[in-house]
Amino acid sequence: MGIRDWLKKKDVSSVPTPEDVPSDVPDEGAAFAELQERRRLEASSLFDEDEVVLEVEELQSAPYDASDAGVDDLHDSSEESFTHADEIEIEDVALLDDPYVDARIEGDVPEPVEFVD
Repeated sequence: MGIRDWLKKKDVSSVPTPEDVPSDVPDEGAAFAELQERRRLEASSLFDEDEVVLEVEELQSAPYDASDAGVDDLHDSSEESFTHADEIEIEDVALLDDPYVDARIEGDVPEPVEFVD
């Protein structure tokens, strides 16, 4: 079939008509109405529930006024501080093992090399 035949052919579409389509699909209107009814029942059940009464918390005054507090008052804390918990203090570095004592450098020659002019 050439291009000319393709352009001149009559456009016969095989779009099925609504009568040809099987009606196995349930009615969309009924499904929508059922969904809306289920949503309405869920919403109305929310109004039937008992309201939860929240207990009012009693406010406690601060042990000091932040504007009147001194530096010592702010640093005085009963909680333990873990700010420097993972730090260690080394007093004499010479006591530590030297990790480079037995290190071998790649390309290291066991004897000194002398270059002759």
